[in-house]
Amino acid sequence: MKKLLRIFNQSFIAVRAYKLRTFFSLLGIALGIASLSIIVAAVEGSYNRAYEIIDVFGPESIIIFGGSREERGVRHRKKTLTMDDLKALKQAIPEIKLIMPVLFVDDATIYYRGNITTSRVYGVSDQYEEAWNWYLIEGRFFNKQEIKTKQNVCVIGLYVREELFGKEDPIGKMILVNRLPCKILGVLSKRGTTPTGRNLDDRVLMPYTTVMAKINHDFLYINAIRIKFVKGAPVEKLIEKVRQILRQRHHLSPGESDDFFILSPTEIIRFLVNLTGTLVLFLGLSSAISLTVGGFVLANLFLLSVNERKKEIGIRRAIGAKKKDILFQFLFEAVIITIFGAIIGFGLAIIGAKMLTYIAQFPIKFSFIAFLAAVVVSVIVGVISALSPAMKAANLNPIEAIRG
Repeated sequence: MKKLLRIFNQSFIAVRAYKLRTFFSLLGIALGIASLSIIVAAVEGSYNRAYEIIDVFGPESIIIFGGSREERGVRHRKKTLTMDDLKALKQAIPEIKLIMPVLFVDDATIYYRGNITTSRVYGVSDQYEEAWNWYLIEGRFFNKQEIKTKQNVCVIGLYVREELFGKEDPIGKMILVNRLPCKILGVLSKRGTTPTGRNLDDRVLMPYTTVMAKINHDFLYINAIRIKFVKGAPVEKLIEKVRQILRQRHHLSPGESDDFFILSPTEIIRFLVNLTGTLVLFLGLSSAISLTVGGFVLANLFLLSVNERKKEIGIRRAIGAKKKDILFQFLFEAVIITIFGAIIGFGLAIIGAKMLTYIAQFPIKFSFIAFLAAVVVSVIVGVISALSPAMKAANLNPIEAIRG
């Protein structure tokens, strides 16, 4: 054990002595490890984010959008859902605990005393808080009577409050929503952003009847239907039942595609897996290239080092050092360099992850697993890269090495 510690100490001295070789070796390894660390953290962060979203979305909940999946993909939302569809689903499926219409008004202009912002208006019912587990931090929600009489009342998100009011109390104030005067009743709690970067706090909620009558001027169609099933309900079976009822009501033949799209917790996980997969593919190729280049650089620099240190190796062999001592010294040097490369790479990964989170709002979670993976991979790369030069050094003839 003492002998190994002595060899390790000599390896550390050699790493410090050959500063330029160490620098280039560290650089190649660090870049590859940085990419690898981001991959591990991104995957872990994405899955954590997926389960957080499902908790918020509701494990026994779905939302049905009008228009097919293909139409939503090109941002063309065809209106195909009606209030009659909602009523039919409510009557046909006893496992429904809560059902609510949803209307969207994109890019609505919100005005208050010279302050202007653009937000998304949602027409919803008084069950919104329970439907989305999203509660108020100030004021109250609009009630059934206000919905029935199409009152000009609203609840705003935190972002809208900050943009229009700053530190001023918004409760009871009048704002203009696309020139429609609207009284603020409450403010929603903070919800943050979606994996795609949409600011969930940038919203204005109004009674769906008010949006229908005074903004959309459409009393027939709604954009979406939010459904919350009773706890423990077989969600996948109920989704199929919902699909069949809507297809029958919309007179779709067996060969026709759905003219609606059902978003469920399963769909959310599938979306995040696809999103993560794209990042993993890109960064995986980057890290593989970086680690391969780093390994080649390390191997070549060690081969040069063997040629430069022939006399040192020959003298050590002449005074009693064994082949395995020389082999271990070079391998220890590679391990030291790659461990430090992993530490530097992990630091670069943290910086890169912060930039990625800031630019794309991508969920990143670093953990001990990510760091351990970085260290293990870097050591493996180091040992493999240095093995051939180390064996060459160990097999040198002492007399020829001293003469060399």
